[in-house]
Amino acid sequence: MSHSNPFDSFRLEVQPGGYKDFGLAPDDPYPLKGVTYPVKYGDIPEYIGEDGDDLDVFMGEGDRCGWFTVARPDVPSEHKVYVNLTEEEQEAVLKEFEPVILEHKQLGSVEELIVAIEPFKKSVDKTQG
Repeated sequence: MSHSNPFDSFRLEVQPGGYKDFGLAPDDPYPLKGVTYPVKYGDIPEYIGEDGDDLDVFMGEGDRCGWFTVARPDVPSEHKVYVNLTEEEQEAVLKEFEPVILEHKQLGSVEELIVAIEPFKKSVDKTQG
């Protein structure tokens, strides 16, 4: 069965090399105060992460796909997905988040990733109306 590709609706938030400050106090125990994104970073609409925001996506120029979960100060964990990364891009993304990665899974194809993120798809309540 073929699934539509939700990554076609990727919305760019941070360009490669961009830095995002998490706005944490200097004495906050969370090990990341911010990150520099080695690849395009954004989200895809209609998919919601554990933090209540659209699902985070790292977009690259290769063929590696997968996901990882990170510890966060405000939610127990959050999934982040990556699509089309080169080996070097994948290593750079994982290294940037290394202090907070709880789990990592590389998948074999974009199709496998689309199936893996299905639980994050917003459900439409068909009982109203």
